Amino acid sequence: MKRDYYYELSDKGELTIDGHVQDDPWFLDFFFRRLAPTADEHYKEFPFVCRCGDEMNYLKPVDAPIVYHRLEDARLMYGSSLTSFFNPNKLAVSNSGVMYHWAPVGEWGRLVANVALEIAQNVEAWGPFLAFVDREAGVRYPILPLWLQDKYTFVRPKRDNACVACGEANPFSMKLTFVFDSETEVMSTYVKPDMRMMGTHGITHGGYVSMLLDETMGKSLSFKGVRAPTANLNVTFRKPMLLGEEYHIKSWIEKTDGRKNFLRGEIVCTSNPEIIVATATALFITVKSS
Repeated sequence: MKRDYYYELSDKGELTIDGHVQDDPWFLDFFFRRLAPTADEHYKEFPFVCRCGDEMNYLKPVDAPIVYHRLEDARLMYGSSLTSFFNPNKLAVSNSGVMYHWAPVGEWGRLVANVALEIAQNVEAWGPFLAFVDREAGVRYPILPLWLQDKYTFVRPKRDNACVACGEANPFSMKLTFVFDSETEVMSTYVKPDMRMMGTHGITHGGYVSMLLDETMGKSLSFKGVRAPTANLNVTFRKPMLLGEEYHIKSWIEKTDGRKNFLRGEIVCTSNPEIIVATATALFITVKSS
């Protein structure tokens, strides 16, 4: 005999049925471990279900089907003792300031206020976005703005890539993340130079300036699936790139002629875009398919 039960989940992670809070640790872990999307259009108000034999436990969350209530030893906890490994690359934020993290059900799990505040101690501005900062490594992990996810795509470092600019496999890499604007088709990243990038006179080394432009232009192509190494790069240095100041590096594809890809790039001061640090033009040659 099929039996249906109807649960609700608050934004604080309280699971209730008929107004009664469910606090049995074994049941909470059982419920959330078996939780899945409801494959039945008749239950639109209860989009998730925990199935146990003929017993269907439907769930209507106020927000997300997973609510993380504690951060402990780099793990986010939900249910009673279930966990997800905390990954700063998997953070997101709503336009009302609610913070989320990837979850095994429903894509995003909500962070309760005290967990969000703990994480926020390492969050700062990254251009117009927010980013989680690993201060020891000097790496920034941009946080996805959920209300703009159709406009922007983050291009994050890959684990098997040893690139000195954007790879995770290289311990000396800058581990840059890029963001592609689907409306303007501009690829961008934001960098705050530190002592590791110093050249003469206490300013950023010109080699780093060139590398940032080259890498951002190359990312414009690789994002579209084009494999094309740099054939020619021309950089015009206009103003010094100061240490400790944040800069916006952007690029776009100007035209393509057969295997030739012509790109432009620019570095401007984030706080005052009228200050142009450097501009560049480049030619990238598409690799012949084997």
